[in-house]
Amino acid sequence: MLFKVPAVKARHRSTWSIRPRAIIALAVACVGLAGAVYLTGQSDVASAAEHRPVFDDDFQGERGTDLDRSKWLLDGDNHNARLDGEGNLIVDRLISTRQAFAEPFGHAEARVKVRRVNGPWRAFSAVDKYGRVLRGKVEKLDGDAATGDDFHTYAIDWTPETVVWSVDGQPSLKLTPDEPGLPIALVLNLATDGQRPARMVVDFVRVTAGEKPQPMPTVSSSAPPAPAAPPWKVRTSYAPGDLVTFKGATYRVKEAHTALPGWEPSALPNLFTKV
Repeated sequence: MLFKVPAVKARHRSTWSIRPRAIIALAVACVGLAGAVYLTGQSDVASAAEHRPVFDDDFQGERGTDLDRSKWLLDGDNHNARLDGEGNLIVDRLISTRQAFAEPFGHAEARVKVRRVNGPWRAFSAVDKYGRVLRGKVEKLDGDAATGDDFHTYAIDWTPETVVWSVDGQPSLKLTPDEPGLPIALVLNLATDGQRPARMVVDFVRVTAGEKPQPMPTVSSSAPPAPAAPPWKVRTSYAPGDLVTFKGATYRVKEAHTALPGWEPSALPNLFTKV
């Protein structure tokens, strides 16, 4: 989670830093989960392979059923996370995926209703397999108008070099990690900068692995020449079906968007497919 990215109109981009107080708050909240994430992550890290689902929980079950502890770590007791009998999880404490995902490319998606302060990572976040908050350069993008009045779809797309958060299909936040390529675990976060909401309602959480680079097909001398494609450029509008080249490879645009720095075709498989 895979979600469909609608047309993206980039209007503004600014570079900012997550406040130390917010980082500390999330780090403290994750301490109770860090050891367990580390221990399970050592033997339960998903290996890089072809594009495939690697994690899925749609919280089906009778009202009052406990959280599936084979999938999740809960910073609290069973009464802090229960199914509502309508396909949702009601949770009032921080939870983290028991599994850490080591694929170089991945997509995680959660449909969530929660009142929160600014920043999608305050609702749907990521830590490394040791339970540490990801650190690095953070860029705020336009695309976060979520409120606590309804469900919103939060997404995290990662590559070895970048982690991008989206809200309802709109890229909202980009992190360039100080330590590229670390396996990550996902966090549904209710401990944010000292402003803790009463509860979070979660419809589903899904994770899909990235795909290994595929070898270029051999082209016979009798095959027609490949269509000419211009180089990929920042701040250029692309339509579905457009072809671009990047670092010697050709990519086809999957969804209409306007390119931003860091949105290279090789970094965002939800927007480009290699041809």
